[in-house]
Amino acid sequence: MSSESLPINPAAFAEAIKELPLSAVHSKLLELRNSIAHLHRSNAEMRLFLADSEETEEEKKELQSYVEENEGVVVSMSVRTELLKTELENRGKPWVEIEEKVDENGAAEVPAMSGTSENHSSNGNGDADADAGQEDGVYLRWSW
Repeated sequence: MSSESLPINPAAFAEAIKELPLSAVHSKLLELRNSIAHLHRSNAEMRLFLADSEETEEEKKELQSYVEENEGVVVSMSVRTELLKTELENRGKPWVEIEEKVDENGAAEVPAMSGTSENHSSNGNGDADADAGQEDGVYLRWSW
């Protein structure tokens, strides 16, 4: 994103998601949760590096500014997650609350979601676990 462009404000986001099909709302929710987990992991890694590094104070301050910027983005994404929750509830759909797991470095991990209805997976055949061994990343499995 360029320094001149700004993210959509929360009110505009709330209005825009009203027009989305339900599958797109769920997809956006998973995207945000995944991004938040990656930001938490990145921050945990940067904090570990800062604690163990022999960088100059100026370099440490720069890295710390990245951590703080990530924290601001997490807050913004969390607001959007709440707006998605409100939209789902307004449509009469259940909200599935998930507990955030934290790894040994203090980084958040995205757990699987569960609900009712059809099963979705990474390869469309209900076999997300088989795909998980093929690439690094966060693999989500949910049903609603």
